[in-house]
Amino acid sequence: MRYARFHRFWPALPGTIWVLIGLILCGVWCAHAQEAADVYSGSPGQVIFTQRAIRHIEERHWPDSPAQGAGKFAPGITEDSLRELVTEAVANGQVRQNTHGRPGKIYEYAFNHAIGVTIDGNPAHRLRVVVNQRNRLVTAFPF
Repeated sequence: MRYARFHRFWPALPGTIWVLIGLILCGVWCAHAQEAADVYSGSPGQVIFTQRAIRHIEERHWPDSPAQGAGKFAPGITEDSLRELVTEAVANGQVRQNTHGRPGKIYEYAFNHAIGVTIDGNPAHRLRVVVNQRNRLVTAFPF
């Protein structure tokens, strides 16, 4: 008798189970997607430093870089002090959209001390920080 009662609901049971499984999987997927978005986009005002960006900055904007037409950081700059400068500029600087239709933002901040030299070799007090649409650092240089 019990089997008959259970069997009466059996045709609806598989559909219900599949709906529940689908909802669970959708919830797990949505939570994972949100977590991934938080990791990759960064929080507003927080820059994600990548080795690629640091390497670019060291190759083009470090004091001993032979690159022409680029602002250079002051001698004694380290990766840690670069991170501090960038973090301060992003937290306190003026922000605008990147130029020429490129995605991302540009932060500019004036320090109360020289942080390097401009393209012309004059003391630079301002830092320009470029980040992409995911808040990953693209470049940073004195100007």
